[in-house]
Amino acid sequence: MDAVMWLLFALGAMFFVYLLYTGQFKWLLGVVRNMVLGVAAMLGLNVLLAGVGLAVGINAVTALVVGLLGIPGILLLYAARVIVG
Repeated sequence: MDAVMWLLFALGAMFFVYLLYTGQFKWLLGVVRNMVLGVAAMLGLNVLLAGVGLAVGINAVTALVVGLLGIPGILLLYAARVIVG
């Protein structure tokens, strides 16, 4: 198990160095910025919509969806919550 963790860490570090070398690090920073702002917006919406029963769980997957899609991602998550119930 330790070997797998070290391999994943090494692959992640190589990917990070690749992003720095090719100048695509701004894209990664943009996704992280969208994730932080999106999770903050979802926290606020969860406070407002918890009484109605429309709170969406915040985890790594929902943060990634919001980070990649932005506002449409937030709308998608809440629409899925309404549909699933």
